[in-house]
Amino acid sequence: MVSKKNMSGNKKILMLFSIIFCSIVFSQEYSITYNYTFKKDSTNIQFVENEMMRLDINRKGSVFYSYPKFRYDSISIEKNKKRENILEADKSKISFFVEKEYPNFNMFYHLSLGRTNYSISDTTKINWQLENDQNTIKGFNVQKATTNFGGRKWIAWYTKDIPIFDGPFKFNGLPGLIVEIEDTKSDHKFEFLAIEKNSTGYSNFYIVNKLKEIKVDRDGFKKAWKEYKKDPAKDMKFTLLNSKLGFKVNYDGKDYSVSDMIRNAEEIERTKIKTNNNFLELSLYQ
Repeated sequence: MVSKKNMSGNKKILMLFSIIFCSIVFSQEYSITYNYTFKKDSTNIQFVENEMMRLDINRKGSVFYSYPKFRYDSISIEKNKKRENILEADKSKISFFVEKEYPNFNMFYHLSLGRTNYSISDTTKINWQLENDQNTIKGFNVQKATTNFGGRKWIAWYTKDIPIFDGPFKFNGLPGLIVEIEDTKSDHKFEFLAIEKNSTGYSNFYIVNKLKEIKVDRDGFKKAWKEYKKDPAKDMKFTLLNSKLGFKVNYDGKDYSVSDMIRNAEEIERTKIKTNNNFLELSLYQ
């Protein structure tokens, strides 16, 4: 029988080995591409959307973001430098991105409510149940794990063939890269597509999208969410009423009153709230 003292010592050795191993692996920079399939409206689950997402990692941490958003922002930065017009439209469907710090995996969830940007600090540790089920995905040997996270039950498949203890969104902490993860209602799913060495990083996207953020914890964001639902056009009201534009605004050759624009903004935001209700992390909006 192994004593508790020996078990404790073994855990410390394993943890030290993991930290050293991580530092070696993460000294390289990698980009991992996932396909994200999601149903944003719980009242219309037949409508399924998808977005190509990337997980960029280096020795300090990782960031998970929309690739179309990254591409559009990168083009915009270059065009602005050259003072050229931006002809390409932003076709991204996902605006959030998730930052993780190694080796403790402290997280920062970056998203917007209306015109206000938030950075939500999160130290939540994901508790995994390792299962015996094994499979093969994209040529990798994978093993099953399950967890309850964010108000959903999740089934993940991870591979020790890629010794990166990270994954899409906030998911991390398994003994290998998360290749696939889906909630039990099939509302949100991330599927591995490719991995490659990355020398360019995510600096431009990362810096631009962290500008003018309000830093909050989970409770602070929940409070902001409740206030946003009560008055979703508050930011627009403040901008228009302090813009010195007068009582009318000319847009696209037509005159609109400030009150009309505020009312229109309220309708748009309330429609977003009504149809974008099937959040990936449900517990953050309760």
